Amino acid sequence: MRKFLVSITAILAAFTFTAQAQDDSELRIKKALEGRHVLVKMDMPAVENGVEMLFDEAEVSFDQAGYNKLVKQYGVSLKKGHRARITDVRISNKGIEIDLDGGGSPGRDWVVGGLRLVEPVPVPKSDRELDLERQVMNESNATSFARTELDYERQQRNTLDERNRQAYERVSGFRTEQIEKNRKEWGSKIVIVVRSNKMGSVTLGHMARSLAKYCELLPREPVTK
Repeated sequence: MRKFLVSITAILAAFTFTAQAQDDSELRIKKALEGRHVLVKMDMPAVENGVEMLFDEAEVSFDQAGYNKLVKQYGVSLKKGHRARITDVRISNKGIEIDLDGGGSPGRDWVVGGLRLVEPVPVPKSDRELDLERQVMNESNATSFARTELDYERQQRNTLDERNRQAYERVSGFRTEQIEKNRKEWGSKIVIVVRSNKMGSVTLGHMARSLAKYCELLPREPVTK
């Protein structure tokens, strides 16, 4: 636990220096934490946004009301007493994000090829439709055939837009259903945020004891040969 908190302090100090320093610090904390296990001492909600743990002058706290809302709305993915694996660690604008048993995100076996669901954009007008529009607009005596053809082209485009919209809503509904059904299998996340102007006054022992109330870093397991 002490090594864990030393790494956190080093990373936060590096925030004010170069991007390279931040990258180096992130690599160091990844090496120190990824693959290790923690003992979860509170129910963790099944969300990828995670639970923010705030360090303020060495005291650790979190938004209890917000936490209760997440648990009620999304359920619990990691129960109190669960031994979770740290699957990823990264530094973001939120803080130090520590993924536990997947971090609340769908696994690779659920998302194929990294595909993302994107709402369809309207189908552009075809060259044929544009030509017909010019004919109807520039010719006062445009033939009824041109107007009929223009209406047909517009109808075809609108029909395709509607089909795309319906297909998107079907896939989106399926995606939402699957997320709700499987989110409890995807772990959770802790986000460490330090809000202290006196980093030198923060004792590692106090921080370790405070964090261990909620999530205790376990000793590294021996490597089996």
